[in-house]
Amino acid sequence: MKGSIDIGRLFGIPVRLHWTFLVLLYIVLAVVPRPIGEVLAGLAILGTAVLLHELGHCLMARRFGIGVIDITFWPLGGMARMNSVPEDARIEGFVAAAGPAVNFVLAALSALLMLAFGAAGIEPLAQLFAYSILVNIALGSFNLVPAFPLDGGRILRAILARSSDWVRATEQAVATGRIIATVTLIGSILWAFSGGGFNCAIPMIAAFVWYAGSRELMGVRLRHGQSPFGGNFGARFEQQFASRTARPSGATAPPDVEVPLTEKPRATSPPPPPRGGFTEEYIRELERTRGRLRRSDDE
Repeated sequence: MKGSIDIGRLFGIPVRLHWTFLVLLYIVLAVVPRPIGEVLAGLAILGTAVLLHELGHCLMARRFGIGVIDITFWPLGGMARMNSVPEDARIEGFVAAAGPAVNFVLAALSALLMLAFGAAGIEPLAQLFAYSILVNIALGSFNLVPAFPLDGGRILRAILARSSDWVRATEQAVATGRIIATVTLIGSILWAFSGGGFNCAIPMIAAFVWYAGSRELMGVRLRHGQSPFGGNFGARFEQQFASRTARPSGATAPPDVEVPLTEKPRATSPPPPPRGGFTEEYIRELERTRGRLRRSDDE
């Protein structure tokens, strides 16, 4: 991701900070009315939970032979980038579920440590791991919301793809994510007008779900040879494209000769024109010729 700073490697995977994350970090330190030590400790727990969440995705992807590019922190959390994820429901389901599973395991471990430090009378550490329980449960549960491209949305697509094609499953998952994003945004606005306060993160998350889901859907459609826009517009687009690439109505092929529309141009010089003018066969030969149609003086 552009504008990112390398901060190290984990299991050979580059870990980066986007510059917007540093701006968010400064704002949090400036506005949160708590001692700076407590704020830093809380941020450390949150950052560890996010990092291990993304690492869970990466290690599961590697198990299926998928290359991992990096893990990047940005204002909405973490992002694990991979070379490509096969359009396989089983693989997508395992890779998507690995992140939340890591958070729930961390929550269980934090509960054990909280009880141990509490029994030993070390209250500061007990409270720290109590906070870790809340962070990991919240992070794991949030990512399981079926709002594509969140982990829950990818799990939903994996389930839908078992009984449908990949494009249709993606369309349904993206539509579900848009509904959830819209309802959540409207609910946050109504809550703010009722005096409950406004959370600026909710509009950002809703916009991310809508934009990222739409972008991935367009990519899936293009990979399957469909219009990226879908619907009636996509059908009209495909019809216009087909009409432009089709053979003109006046041109006819010789009997028993098939001229494929997808034939690659030949890397040869154009043939000399036949006597008697430009025939239909000679025009087709010119159309299949790549390069200049006019011969140079030295030829």
